[in-house]
Amino acid sequence: MPVALITGISGFVGKHLQQRLAGQGWQVYGFDVRSGMKDVFVGDLTDRAVISHAISESKPDVIIHLAGVIKSAAPEIFYKVNLLGTLALLDAVVESGLHPKIVAASSSAVYGRKSGERPISERVQLHPVTDYAVSKVAQEAAALRYYYDSYALPVMIVRMFNLLGPGQPADLACSAFARQIALAERSGQTEIVTGNLDARRDFVDVRDAVRAFELIAQKGKPGQIYNVCSERGVAIRKCLREMMSMSTNQLSARVDADRVQKDDVPVQVGSYQKLRKAMGWSPKISLHQSLTDLLNDWRVRVAEVESK
Repeated sequence: MPVALITGISGFVGKHLQQRLAGQGWQVYGFDVRSGMKDVFVGDLTDRAVISHAISESKPDVIIHLAGVIKSAAPEIFYKVNLLGTLALLDAVVESGLHPKIVAASSSAVYGRKSGERPISERVQLHPVTDYAVSKVAQEAAALRYYYDSYALPVMIVRMFNLLGPGQPADLACSAFARQIALAERSGQTEIVTGNLDARRDFVDVRDAVRAFELIAQKGKPGQIYNVCSERGVAIRKCLREMMSMSTNQLSARVDADRVQKDDVPVQVGSYQKLRKAMGWSPKISLHQSLTDLLNDWRVRVAEVESK
């Protein structure tokens, strides 16, 4: 039975990945800053002693590193968690004497404005435009240029594009829309407040993404980077309209200027051809299904809160 240690196991992707791997016969351990789940080590990722204990106890064949910060009002938090947390993890692996594969989650944010209409391959030059994106570029560089090159750690990078699916936190655009629609259906409100709706993004279902993580953990080549995406650019406006059409309420959208991000990238579409050719992966779940499941999940969450 292969053994996996997932950092950030209590998060959106982590929960889906735990379910996927456990269902495929893996022994799954986790590491998170807080958790009520079984077989999860609790602690701060930047605390090398704590993560060293998790590694020595679990003896993983694969470490899937999902832990990180996506949004923060304090820029230094991105570097503390995304960069220094990764350094602490990789240092702990070196000191352990073990040699697990390491699959580290990165983001399409590293590509920044060098996007355009053509699907972005893993080879294009990076142009990060936010502190989050810069922290992920630094994380990648440390993992590949130092720990892989200097210590021969079998590190692989997964650049995830825009994920969708049940369980997604409300601070991401489509999930925020779904939450507002679910609330409106129970309150009778008719207005959905949004940010920029013109941006085009490459959406991929989280359940397809965790299938890619498993494949990369099994078949990925150390030192390589893999995009996980759909190769389809979809306007955020279309996602909102599609979810609004699923509601029996008559809803309208209002753009709030305070929610429009000044550093928003207009278009970003990725290429998953490297992953397809190497491992046969392609997305299976349609955008419509992802949005339907996300909205239904929020209906359940809203109902549960109101019933308490």
